[in-house]
Amino acid sequence: MAKSLIEIIKSKLPNPPDDNELESHIEEVAQSILNYCNISEVPEALRFVHANMVVDFIKIQNRSNDSEGQQAVTSIKEGDVTVQFGSVKKESGEQVMENILFDYKDQLKRFRKLRW
Repeated sequence: MAKSLIEIIKSKLPNPPDDNELESHIEEVAQSILNYCNISEVPEALRFVHANMVVDFIKIQNRSNDSEGQQAVTSIKEGDVTVQFGSVKKESGEQVMENILFDYKDQLKRFRKLRW
């Protein structure tokens, strides 16, 4: 019996989010797949690609949430030791999704339809 998308994602994450949040991420990634491929529904053949994209999306979001309160070192001066800190650059959700789509473009290209 084939596993559902949620089961696949939960099996790949050590601490998966609750089902409502997970469904929201699944829908967001699905919409990006649909927009990129110019199709009306995500094909069954993309089930594992879809799941892996959701896992990557969640991991990137978790990493960005963990670093939110942190500051990055912007410069270090050795004479009389000076260290300057600045804010960590946070990517927008749209930029994160574009990066994930770029990572999976080769797998998605087979399902992409051209528009005229």
